[in-house]
Amino acid sequence: MLITNPPSFGERLRQLRRAKQYSQQQLAEKARCSRKTIIDLEAGENVAMYTVFRVITALGMALEVVDRRIDLKSLAELVDQDE
Repeated sequence: MLITNPPSFGERLRQLRRAKQYSQQQLAEKARCSRKTIIDLEAGENVAMYTVFRVITALGMALEVVDRRIDLKSLAELVDQDE
């Protein structure tokens, strides 16, 4: 899933939290932050990056940053395979 904005990121965190059956308070305790911070994060509000990483880690997840630009080399390889 490609996430491109804070509200989408917040919604994805909410989905992951619920999948693990954590309350907002439980996740906050695991991430060493306040429940209000979890609420803000899930709403797409501005939260310190260090806190974001603690929350991601508390969920057992990792963050990957990808280039959204078209990879022309890969595109050329796909075209060559069709010939």
